[in-house]
Amino acid sequence: MNNLQEYQQYKESLQNHKILPKLDRIKIKVFFLLLKLLDFLFPNSNVHKFENSLKFYLGLIDINIVDWNSQQKPTLFLYLGLTSKPWYQPDDYDVFKIVTNTLEEGAKEIKDELLMNISNKNNFTPVIDPSDGSIYEHLTDIELPASHKKDDWLLFRLWLDGKFTQKARYLFPKTVNILSKLESFIDPFEDVYFLVLKPGVVLPPHHDTSNVYITCQLGLMIPESCGIRVGSEMRSWTEGKTLFFDQSFEHEAWNKSQKERVVLLVHLRHPELSKFENFLYEFFCKAL
Repeated sequence: MNNLQEYQQYKESLQNHKILPKLDRIKIKVFFLLLKLLDFLFPNSNVHKFENSLKFYLGLIDINIVDWNSQQKPTLFLYLGLTSKPWYQPDDYDVFKIVTNTLEEGAKEIKDELLMNISNKNNFTPVIDPSDGSIYEHLTDIELPASHKKDDWLLFRLWLDGKFTQKARYLFPKTVNILSKLESFIDPFEDVYFLVLKPGVVLPPHHDTSNVYITCQLGLMIPESCGIRVGSEMRSWTEGKTLFFDQSFEHEAWNKSQKERVVLLVHLRHPELSKFENFLYEFFCKAL
């Protein structure tokens, strides 16, 4: 399959995942006129990037496939004009430095609370339940093998709908206190959670929903023979250390050990988005 065919296939997949309600043409035209006005009034706010991204989402424009990375295929929304690479370093952005310092300094307290609660799996829920599916399975392109069991891949949500959960505040007060220092960087439309991968489980290659956020994972319980591939590069976790990557790139993970692998996962809004872009994107998300 050549690059053009792969691009056309990706565009078709976006249409299948699209969840924006149907809008009449007049409303769409009025909205884009408002964006043009905002771009004129605030020329340094990058409104045009959001406008082009929304047009691509609606199928109104194509992108230059020469500039398109075929490994980056977010299943819902591709934000155009952002740095596009699978892996990031902690010193790539000031935000990442703050996140790294905060999480790594608090790693022992976070792990101690995790060890106090991880034995009670009633507190954890399946990322995907093969018996009835899940919103994650619907929004991504992951295809789990028939042998996958619902407790193979578990999570405990600490942050949901833009705030810390009551259960997180009760069971993980120190972790919540540490994460609260990063609250302004966390994507309000994404989750923060402990992620458990059971022994012997392999997650197949897949893409997540968008490139507007960058994923940070803090290694907490990391046995040998665990790893993750994002794009074409494989890495592994180190206990007490962070990894930053873009989940809109093809990625897969595995735990070929005899012990559970646990990380803390935090979705951070992409540092290159301006405040105005964040406002427009949040307005768009609330319309879904």
